[in-house]
Amino acid sequence: MSSRRWVDRWNAWWFPPSSTLNLALCRIVAVAAQLVWFYPDLGEHINFLRKNHEFLDPQVITRILAAVFSREAFFNPTTFTVLYWATFAFGVLALVGLFTRLSLFLFASGTWIFVAHLFSYGDRHHTEALFAIFLMLLALVPSGERLSVDAALRRRRTGMAGEQTSELAIWPLQLILVLLGLTYLSAGMAKMLHSGLRWMNGYTLQGHTLADALSRGHPFGVWLAQQHTLAILLSVFTIAFELFFWVALVVPRRWLPVFLMMALLFQVGLYVTGGYDFFQHMVLLGLLLLFLEPSWWQRRLGSRELASASSLEPGVPRTAP
Repeated sequence: MSSRRWVDRWNAWWFPPSSTLNLALCRIVAVAAQLVWFYPDLGEHINFLRKNHEFLDPQVITRILAAVFSREAFFNPTTFTVLYWATFAFGVLALVGLFTRLSLFLFASGTWIFVAHLFSYGDRHHTEALFAIFLMLLALVPSGERLSVDAALRRRRTGMAGEQTSELAIWPLQLILVLLGLTYLSAGMAKMLHSGLRWMNGYTLQGHTLADALSRGHPFGVWLAQQHTLAILLSVFTIAFELFFWVALVVPRRWLPVFLMMALLFQVGLYVTGGYDFFQHMVLLGLLLLFLEPSWWQRRLGSRELASASSLEPGVPRTAP
């Protein structure tokens, strides 16, 4: 295969012409979820600031801010209170789509600062990181072309509607799919490197599930912790899923929703059994399910016209490079 053919396949996978309406819906859902569901707890941050004079493991953003402004000047309750409400205000602007790109950038930047600050005390969660990355990706693409105040003002001023499709519209979702694959792969590799095949003996999963289910009040997890055979099967499934979810990147796209539904059920199962609240992952997986391959759903709902309208231009390859 010629190098030009590889470049075409690469571009077709990352940058196919896609609906800006779907991108706008992603913006609204993601920003609303961050504002309503995942917004940082100001009291928690202020508590860290008052009780700690040093960071345990300062993250890159934290180190940069501390170097530019000094720790005392920036990392104090007053500054963080102002930052908290300013970030919230930018989030509202991003939600309604006013100065969309700038609002999204500032909202994502504030979110990154809060996530980095929380991580700087030694407790890291990749769910917050992935969602923060997605918010920043939305600032780099035309998320305000539709369903936004910006679009309404442009239409009123010029009489022209926003772009119906864009080659950048699907790129944030594609990148999040890749990052999710790497996240699951790293989790599976960590289990294998630290515990090896012993992780799949059932007892490991029983022990972790029982401890977490009891502390978090999840009775189904307590029941599961007493089912050794089922624990073995779930352990094997967990390892297989985490090590091979990345296959979703290379299989024909008609199979992608199957992988995504499996991942979503996996995350729901973790929460039901052990209280592992990977809610940001669930939202991202839901967005991927709805908007990464919308024609898959529309065909199964019997709407051939919608499926045809939302599909890519004829002749564009749909497989990964």
